[in-house]
Amino acid sequence: MGAVYLAKQLSQDRLVALKILPKEMATDEEFLERFRREARAAMKLVHPNIVAAYDIGVAENYHYIAMEYVDGKDLESILTEKGRFDEKELLKAAHDIASALEAAEAKGIVHRDIKPSNILRNSNGESKLIDMGLSSASQGDRRVTMAGFAVGTPYYISPEQARGTLDVDGRSDIYSLGATLYHLSTGKLPFPGTNPVVIMTQHITETPRAPHEREPSVSKHISAMIMKMMAKDPAQRYQKASELKAHIERVMKGEAPLMAVAPAISKQPPQKKVDAAKGTKPSVPMPPDNRTTVTAGSPAPKFDLPLDERILRAVDQMFPFVPKNARLAVAAVSLTVVLLALIFFAVLTIMK
Repeated sequence: MGAVYLAKQLSQDRLVALKILPKEMATDEEFLERFRREARAAMKLVHPNIVAAYDIGVAENYHYIAMEYVDGKDLESILTEKGRFDEKELLKAAHDIASALEAAEAKGIVHRDIKPSNILRNSNGESKLIDMGLSSASQGDRRVTMAGFAVGTPYYISPEQARGTLDVDGRSDIYSLGATLYHLSTGKLPFPGTNPVVIMTQHITETPRAPHEREPSVSKHISAMIMKMMAKDPAQRYQKASELKAHIERVMKGEAPLMAVAPAISKQPPQKKVDAAKGTKPSVPMPPDNRTTVTAGSPAPKFDLPLDERILRAVDQMFPFVPKNARLAVAAVSLTVVLLALIFFAVLTIMK
């Protein structure tokens, strides 16, 4: 959304990163609002792991933000150049960004676009979060938030953002950081591909293989932590960035992260055996599952799944023979054909 120049702020005698919005975009109120919002969000957050914004203004019809200059590269560039991160540098980056998210949380700000290219590492090895352009206050302007969602990054997007949920919270950033750490630790994306719709659908419906299964050198402690961060249900993730940071510190010490994995489905209590002498066969315990048990006289179970989740499950039931990543496309084509056929017959009926 703009060009970035290395400049010198004469009044402070320091180098700055000067982000300038092109003049043609300055006439677009939506782009202009996003640009201003980035500056306002960044200026609220004063933290060593967040790139600082020094000033915002207009000069000769150019809108600009003067920001902290970081003498380093983004993590995506580092990953491309040297390959996957070792455990020490991975945990250092994770701890730095968890600290940044903790500060954002305290201000009620959700970043919404955590990814390797939005994290810079300076010459001292410190990681800093950049690009607050998609960030929004938890109860912010819905119109602007949706504009931000539209340019989110599919490879690291949380399931709730992929669904188009507007009121996401800090747990969405924790998911995206988990997907980022997944990529940095294994050198592989959680869900590779080129079709954004397919990738976002996978974030909603599928669970990636654990990092240590794709890259054996990844420790099980780190793998478990990342999988908890990437739980589909926000309630199963770390609930606060401070909680995540504390668990990262435990892993740094070689200890297992607390509650590192989402709780397993509780097993059904074993059924009581009945005395065979009374002529009744002993009951056989059934394997646990996710289904709701309905007994006679009990109220019908409630289904509180979101509408999009119910649609996806219906599609899965209708097209079980189609590969999972192609089911939505097949369903869309089938629906289009049916609608065209109905329109055709309706026209024929009217003509008669």
